[in-house]
Amino acid sequence: MKPLNLLKHEIDKCVRCGTCRSTCPTTKVLGVETASPRGRVSLVSAYSSGEIGLSETYLKHLRECTLCGACRTNCPNGVDTVSIFASARAEAVEKQGAPLAASLAFRGLRDPGGIVGMGLKLARRLQGLLFKDASAGAGLVSRFSLPLVGNGRLIPPLAGTFFLDLPEVRAYESSKGAPGEAGKPRVAFYAGCGVNYLMPWVGTKSVELIRRAGAVVSVPGGQACCGMPAYAMGDLAAAREMARKNLEALESSGADLIATSCATCGHGLKSIMPELLSDDPGLKLRAEKVASRVRDISELLLNDLGFRGAGGGSGASTVVTYHDPCHLGRAQGLREAPRELIKMGRGTVLKEMKNPCLCCGLGGGLMYTNYELSMEIAGKKAENIKKSGADVVATACPGCIIQLKDGLHRAGVQTEVKHVVELL
Repeated sequence: MKPLNLLKHEIDKCVRCGTCRSTCPTTKVLGVETASPRGRVSLVSAYSSGEIGLSETYLKHLRECTLCGACRTNCPNGVDTVSIFASARAEAVEKQGAPLAASLAFRGLRDPGGIVGMGLKLARRLQGLLFKDASAGAGLVSRFSLPLVGNGRLIPPLAGTFFLDLPEVRAYESSKGAPGEAGKPRVAFYAGCGVNYLMPWVGTKSVELIRRAGAVVSVPGGQACCGMPAYAMGDLAAAREMARKNLEALESSGADLIATSCATCGHGLKSIMPELLSDDPGLKLRAEKVASRVRDISELLLNDLGFRGAGGGSGASTVVTYHDPCHLGRAQGLREAPRELIKMGRGTVLKEMKNPCLCCGLGGGLMYTNYELSMEIAGKKAENIKKSGADVVATACPGCIIQLKDGLHRAGVQTEVKHVVELL
């Protein structure tokens, strides 16, 4: 990541035309200039030139960005707004330090079996005391007002057994990679925090599909959080440590390809990991080699393994609409592959919602720094889902699944939320 003083040319490319205003999710909700990308660029420019300081007001406007990239994609001048805002956050953390709770969590996520992992296993035992089931089994709601959770926020229950602890997954673990069978590609599966701690069935289904498509699967030991939450919050020290740990784990897998079922993890491993390690030419080269082998599960199944689902089936059809995760559609350019998988589902019919690529409000840590704003953004997405008339909204990111379920629950919309692989 470049420091702000090296991004001056990007900042100066912004001519304040305002095209970004029509695509920004926070601008759509707040409607003020400081909530628009060009407004934030102006603030960062003023900070960089010493006109304003590192005030709470300045930081508030930076944190209101979801880093979804819609402004960057639609900018006529190609201003790399995401890099500008991410660098501004990183500089703020460098000068002020990261919040203690976030810093401890990020460092703990370097090792799923470490302090955070043990803490989550303890929390799994206690979650019944602090939370109760929401209607329709959509998730859990807090019984009391709790830090980061509040009162009424819908959260997913922690898995009974984490994905990386499942006996069948342990059987796939290999530090050197599965030996493979003649002519079969070797695929290492990277779980990520959402799949590991909250949705292990998405991981087991993904592994099953990869095997059905004719590949040999391994689940490398030593994998850590992808580092994207730390990166988004500006804690680059923690993000770099995670990147190095994952680089070593994925290199040692010896796999031909690396798959993940999380859009955010995929973007992190493909693009952000080499960026985080760019200060060391040797590490950067190694990271780029690993990144070139990373695939989203939909991309892997369709483009690399030639997967063909069962499809068809008799009986009533399930109408499915699709939400484009920002880290898959815009960041990785993968829009058609997950839709093709949905069409391969047994008895599924794809029906597009209005503006499927609108951010759900999760990104950039917004759901933690400004929950109400994130829910107002999610509310717009929930309205589009409801109007589609779909039975199910599918997506390809565990984080988006959590946010969509919360937004739909808050809006009183009963549409089911699933990962794309669950439909196959």
